[in-house]
Amino acid sequence: MLKKIMAPIFILILGLNSASAQEQTPPFLIMGKIPHLTGLVKLFWDDEELKLSQQQQVKLLKIRKNTMSQVGMIKKSLLPLEKAVASKILSGSKPEALTQMLQEIATLKVKASQVHLECVYATKKVLSQSQVDFLLE
Repeated sequence: MLKKIMAPIFILILGLNSASAQEQTPPFLIMGKIPHLTGLVKLFWDDEELKLSQQQQVKLLKIRKNTMSQVGMIKKSLLPLEKAVASKILSGSKPEALTQMLQEIATLKVKASQVHLECVYATKKVLSQSQVDFLLE
């Protein structure tokens, strides 16, 4: 029950720390259906029920650092493109003139989504099934 309360609070806190609403928008294609396991792990890092070993913690930190780095680089490319499309359509550009930029946005979102899938997969390999179950309750 606590996890169901804490996860939305965690997401809200992350959102409040961002510079703008656009920057806090996740760059993923599938929203709300795939958990951010390393974020949940971070919330319950020292939880007695989760019982992460030292070895697991080292591996999970490496996964999280790698994931955050990759997604951060993608977002740096994605945000200016999204802003440019929004600006251009509002200033009168024809939609077909924005097709190439939209394709670039789509490509970046696919890359970010793949990074997310790889993160979930790698995290699940480090955790036991009971630990995964605990996080997903």
